[in-house]
Parts: sequence; structure tokens; C-alpha cells
Amino acid sequence: MKSSKVTALEIIQLSTDEFIVRKAGEETPLLTINISEEFKEKLDGLQIDLASKMLIAGIDYLTESGQIQAAKLESKGKTLH
Repeated sequence: MKSSKVTALEIIQLSTDEFIVRKAGEETPLLTINISEEFKEKLDGLQIDLASKMLIAGIDYLTESGQIQAAKLESKGKTLH
């Protein structure tokens, strides 16, 4: 039987208003979302909901495609928009 490793991920809103996904207990983000001020005004306070849905969709995509490790290696120093 193949063993599976479970990794806890957390969604964090930074003081810069960016949203990140990172492995629990680590500092390096796996995914980052930065919403412009203009778009924040149109969201009328719902930017947390939008960012959460976008980040969860990204995690689901990476998990389903088995690319979480490859994405971590490629994302060092890059911001996904």
C-alpha cells in the first residue's frame, strides 16, 4: 500500500494586504495574490472571499495534477497573479 503524506496549508493575509498560501509553520509562500486598490473598491470588502476562493482553486489544481512539489520549486521568488 502506498503511503500518503498530508501537508497542512494555511491562507494568510499579510500586513501588505497580500494573501498567501504556505505550508503550516513555514515562511515561504507557495502562492501569492495581490489585489489592486481599484479592484478592492469594486469588491466592497469581499477581497478576502475572492482571495480564498482563488487560493483554494490553485491548491486544488496543484493537488489534482500532482505538481505541488514542482510548483514549490518554481515559485521561489515569483508572484502568481
